[in-house]
Amino acid sequence: MKKPAMKKSAKKVAAKKTLKTTAAQKAAVKVTAVQTKLATQAKKLTATRVKISDAKTKLTAKATPAARRALAAARKAFKVANAKFQSMQNDVKAAKSSLRLAQISDSVSAAEAAAKEALAATEARMQKKVSADLAAAVKKFEERWTKARSAQDAKKLKAAAKKLAAKVKATQKKAEAKVKAEGAKAAAKDKKSVVKKAPAKKAVAKKAPAKKAVAKKAPAKKASAKKAVAKKAPAKKAAAKKTPEAKS
Repeated sequence: MKKPAMKKSAKKVAAKKTLKTTAAQKAAVKVTAVQTKLATQAKKLTATRVKISDAKTKLTAKATPAARRALAAARKAFKVANAKFQSMQNDVKAAKSSLRLAQISDSVSAAEAAAKEALAATEARMQKKVSADLAAAVKKFEERWTKARSAQDAKKLKAAAKKLAAKVKATQKKAEAKVKAEGAKAAAKDKKSVVKKAPAKKAVAKKAPAKKAVAKKAPAKKASAKKAVAKKAPAKKAAAKKTPEAKS
C-alpha cells in the first residue's frame, strides 16, 4: 500500500521538475530538432547533386532524350532540395536566435529570482536584526528608564525621609516640652508640699514645753476637783434633810 504512494509522490516531483523547464531549454530542444532536419535535408541535397553528376556523365556518354530528361529531373530535385535546405537553415538560424533570446530571458529571470531570494534573505536577516536590535533598544531603554526612575524615587524617598524626620523631630520637641512641663509641674507641687509641711514640724517642736506645762498644772486640777467635791458636799446634806419632809 505504501509503495504506490511513494511512486505517485515521485511522479509528482518529476512533474514539478518538468513544469520548471526554462524557455532556453525548450528553445534548445527546438534548435536540436531543426538541426536534425537540416542534416537530413543536407543528405538529400547531396544525393541530388550526385544524381546530377551521374546524369551529366550519362548524357556525355550518350546524348539521348532519356539522359537529358534524367539530368533535368536531377537538377529540379536539386533545386527543391536546396530550397528546403535553405529554408531549414533559416529555421535553424531562427531557432538559434530564439535560443539566445530565451537564454537572455532566462538569465533575466534567474537574476530576478536570485534578486528575490537575496531580497528575501536580506529581509529575513533584517527581521532577525530588527528583533535583536529591538530587544537591545528595549533593554537600553529599560536600563535608562530604570536608572532615571531610581534617581527620581531616591529623591522622592529622600524628601519623604526628610519630611518624616522633621515630623519626628517636631514630635520629639513637643514630647520633650510636655515632659519638661510635667516635670516643672511636679517640681512646683513638690515645692508647695515642702513649704506647707515645714511649719507643722516647728509647731510640734514648740508644743513640747506645753506638755510640761500641762504636767505642772495637774495638781491644780486635782485641787479644783477636791474643792468642787467639798462644795458639793453640803448639797447632799441638804438633800438628806429634805427626805423626812417628803415622807410627811
